[in-house]
Amino acid sequence: MPNKQESNPPKGTRLNKYLSNAGICSRREADQFIAMGLVSVNGKVIMEMGYQVQRGDQVRYDDQPVKRSPPVYILLNKPKGFVATKQGGNVKKSVQELIRTAHPEKVPPVGDMGRTVTGLLLLTNDDRLRQKLANPRSRYTILYQVILEKNAETSDFDALTKGIRIMDKVHKVKSAAYIQGGTKKEIGIEGSNLSPGLLKKMLEIRDLKTVSMDRVLLGSLTKKDLPRGRWRPLTPKELQFLNMIS
Repeated sequence: MPNKQESNPPKGTRLNKYLSNAGICSRREADQFIAMGLVSVNGKVIMEMGYQVQRGDQVRYDDQPVKRSPPVYILLNKPKGFVATKQGGNVKKSVQELIRTAHPEKVPPVGDMGRTVTGLLLLTNDDRLRQKLANPRSRYTILYQVILEKNAETSDFDALTKGIRIMDKVHKVKSAAYIQGGTKKEIGIEGSNLSPGLLKKMLEIRDLKTVSMDRVLLGSLTKKDLPRGRWRPLTPKELQFLNMIS
């Protein structure tokens, strides 16, 4: 009779996820590296996409040891001029440079932020949480302060809240209004899991070009006591809230 442990081997971590969690690359890139024969486990080249890495296994990429990093959860107040991309690879002036002293390994961002966009950015090597928050179906509030090249009109606010069609899908924001004490070029926009890139496209369809875009609220996370260019780890309470998002 076969040993029960042999017939039901312990479930580990998929090899592509293991590489992603280690900050080596994205899962998609990991699949490519595996297919190219660049990854080995315990001295054996693995080209099986669904291979499960077990505790104690020795994983190497391009003949270099891969160490699985402990979970890292970082809130960054991103400055202008740096870029955040979930695609991996070498990028000039990446947000990784801002956290490299404490985290020399790559900690992937949740979503992308271009060089001109500033404000709150979450970075984590927790692949499950990152994918959950990046999923368009996840519901959590995001607030932007935007400065435009020209004045916004109330008709623009109505259009944004009723819905803007991009390709074959209609996208809406929860609210849009002038920022109190500002000019008509300064507006606040609240949406649910609204990316900077999507918001920029919605505004462009209304012929509103952005001068600057600052993300000031991300779920329950704010920029309080977090100057531009600085970062801090999430508190256990903040992490608990993010895990509760559906």
